[in-house]
Amino acid sequence: MVIAFLTGILLGGVFFGGLYFSVNRMADMKHPAVFMIASLIIRMLIVVLGLYLIRGDNYYNIPLALVGIILARIYLTSWVKKKES
Repeated sequence: MVIAFLTGILLGGVFFGGLYFSVNRMADMKHPAVFMIASLIIRMLIVVLGLYLIRGDNYYNIPLALVGIILARIYLTSWVKKKES
């Protein structure tokens, strides 16, 4: 169960860290819309694959991983706000 929670934090960090990276790089791209769509697809594939792999035989792992993803979002959002201040 702890592994599912920690994996959720990792997946959230990858997803929202990738979003932060993509938004910052968007201005440098020739086709920003294509870049953002590709970034979204890659980030979603990573999260869905991670949730599928952590699921195993126990479906209780998915809600724990989702809580980890939400906590990673809260942390990264506050980090970005603090960084931009």
